[in-house]
Amino acid sequence: MKEQKEYISVRLIKKIYICKNQQELSVLKNINFDIKKGEFICIIGESGCGKSTLLRMMAGLDADYEGDIFIDGEQIRKPSRKRGFVFQEHRLFPWLTVADNIKFVINDKDRIEKQQRVRRVIDIVGLGGFEDAYPKELSGGMAQRANIARALVNNPSILFLDEPFGALDAFTKMRLQNKLIEIREEEKSTMVLVTHDIEEAVFLADRIIVLSNRPATIKDIVEVNIKCPRNRNNDDFIEFRKRLFHYFVKE
Repeated sequence: MKEQKEYISVRLIKKIYICKNQQELSVLKNINFDIKKGEFICIIGESGCGKSTLLRMMAGLDADYEGDIFIDGEQIRKPSRKRGFVFQEHRLFPWLTVADNIKFVINDKDRIEKQQRVRRVIDIVGLGGFEDAYPKELSGGMAQRANIARALVNNPSILFLDEPFGALDAFTKMRLQNKLIEIREEEKSTMVLVTHDIEEAVFLADRIIVLSNRPATIKDIVEVNIKCPRNRNNDDFIEFRKRLFHYFVKE
């Protein structure tokens, strides 16, 4: 079988913030890794280490850094509809229905095609019957499903997710993690998810990038060699989760 080539390449990334007192704050340092097409990558690290900053750079939402990021050979310095982004909070417009929130991000398509696209992603995320609901009428999990649908509607080849389930209860989070796996299998998308939830990373990822404290460097890139579908109560799963905890907890 022919080995997949790198689809995303992150090279020598360095990020410095200039604080209000004009002092420099180093956030990311010497970040290097590659992602193959179709992989599910999780980036983990403690709060404030620069995970979300790195994700925004990869999506083209932050161009103020040193180094290079390439996706399918193209240098990334600005956002594109080819790359979907799911934020921590849903950011739905409260005055628009679910369908209209999703439709809002589609450009240059006729009315019928827009409706078809919206119908398709609503079905993918399991929100059928709630097309005409407003955000205030949705639960947190349903709002986040609408958020994911909006990110999918332009058929992106990559989906970036910034702690999308962090504010949800444990049961809703697990249901949406399963839904994300279904979406990946159906859409064949490359996915990069930032999380501080080690169990979530082990459940979802093909590989996990472990970041150190700020200024963040890569501690390790770990392949999750647990067969799918994964069971959180399986001995292999529990042992792998313990292994990752050792990166952050000193015994």
